[in-house]
Order: sequence, then structure tokens, then C-alpha cells
Amino acid sequence: MKKQLIILTLLSTLLFSATPEQVEKYISISNSEEQLISLESQFSAMQNNINSLESNTSKNANPYDMQLLSIRFREYLQKALSEDEMEKVLQQYKNVLLLQFVSLQGDPEFNPKEATAYVKELQENSESTIRIELAQKISEALYKKEAISILFDNLMKPLMENSIGGKKMSKEVLEKSREQYIKIMKEESKIETIYFTKEFTQEELEELLKIAKNPIMDHESKAVFGAMAYALKEFFVLMASRYDTGNHQAHSTENTTHSK
Repeated sequence: MKKQLIILTLLSTLLFSATPEQVEKYISISNSEEQLISLESQFSAMQNNINSLESNTSKNANPYDMQLLSIRFREYLQKALSEDEMEKVLQQYKNVLLLQFVSLQGDPEFNPKEATAYVKELQENSESTIRIELAQKISEALYKKEAISILFDNLMKPLMENSIGGKKMSKEVLEKSREQYIKIMKEESKIETIYFTKEFTQEELEELLKIAKNPIMDHESKAVFGAMAYALKEFFVLMASRYDTGNHQAHSTENTTHSK
């Protein structure tokens, strides 16, 4: 009976998951490839820095293979969206406005301070009220609380708990931290959306808002946030363990003993 269930599960996964070809096409047009490459570079540098700081113990530390980020991202995305859902997502990306918006988000020279200054200046202009409201609605539609929470629960929470020596944090503290994290992420997303759409006309913003409100975009958002969390979780857990107070003390004691 168990074997039959396993076979049925595998068949359903193969039949209803997005195809590898669809996933590759999505990654190529959605700026995901550039983001993954950037993450691999950033976290590789982080890992190297930690290894250099822990010169006495780095020989015992197993380095994380950064290529797994891309592999796991693809793996999760394929399972999270069905073939039909992925096809609908790809259809959305045929819209030039969405492609333009996504392309702007991938700007490697993006300066958060410049974006904040631009938004502040725009807010002082009463004639820009409608533009700001439209951009904020686009951001709200694309970056919902439920999707952002996935990152907190899978990445930030383990790091926070490790920072207090692995002790379990109270629900109140976790909930307050989650809300604060979501608030910051949403605010940053609004600023970025307003900034990246600065060259869009009001009519184009209205059209982009319609795209953002399409239910399939919500499915995409949750799938992407989930894929990102899945891709990064093991690395975050590994890095958190390197900061574990108990382990650090044990390594220090062990090294001191050996040096004697």
C-alpha cells in the first residue's frame, strides 16, 4: 500500500509540476538568474570571511557549495507551480511593461539612498499623489505579507534563535520581530517600486497594477519567496551554527587544549 502511495505521489508530481523547460524560461526572463548569481557571490564572500576569522577551526568546517542555491531554487519552483500555472505566469511576462519593470529591478547600480531621496522629493509634490498611490498599490500586490513571512520563518527566525544560544524565543518576541521585518521589507519594496517606475506614465502604471493584481502573480510571488527560502535555508542554518555560542566555546576550549 505504501509503495502504491509513493508511486501515485511521484506520478502526480510529474504530471502536474511545471516542466524544467518552463522553469528555465521563467528564470531567464524574470531576472531570477541575475539574482541567484548575485546571491552566490555575496554568500560565497560571507563564507570566506567567516572562514578567515575562524582560521583555527576552518579546516574542520565544511564549505557550502553555492551552486546548490540555483539547483534548489529551480527544484522548489518546479514543484510549487503546476505546468498550467507556470504557463499563465509566462504569458504575463509577455507584457512589455512587466518585462521593463523586472529589468529595472535588476539594475546592479541601484542605490537605495538615491531611491529614498527621490521618493521623498516626489512626496513633496502634490501633483505626484496619484503616481505614488499607484506605485504603492503595485508594490502591495506583488509583495504581500504572506509571501514575505516565508523568508522570515525559514531564514531570519533560525538566525535570531541562534543569537541567544539556541534558546527558544517566546511567541510574543517572534511575532513582534516578524511584524517588524515584514514592515521594513514592505516599506523598502514601496520605495523601490516608486523609484523603478519613475519613467512610467500614469496609464502605464495603471496597466502594471492590473497585471500585479492578477491572481497568478500572487501564486508566482509565493512560489518565488518559497523557492528563495528553500534555496537559502541550509546555508543560513550552517552559518548560524558557526555562530553558536556553545559550539564556539567548545571549539575555543578544544583549541586551547591542543595548543597546550
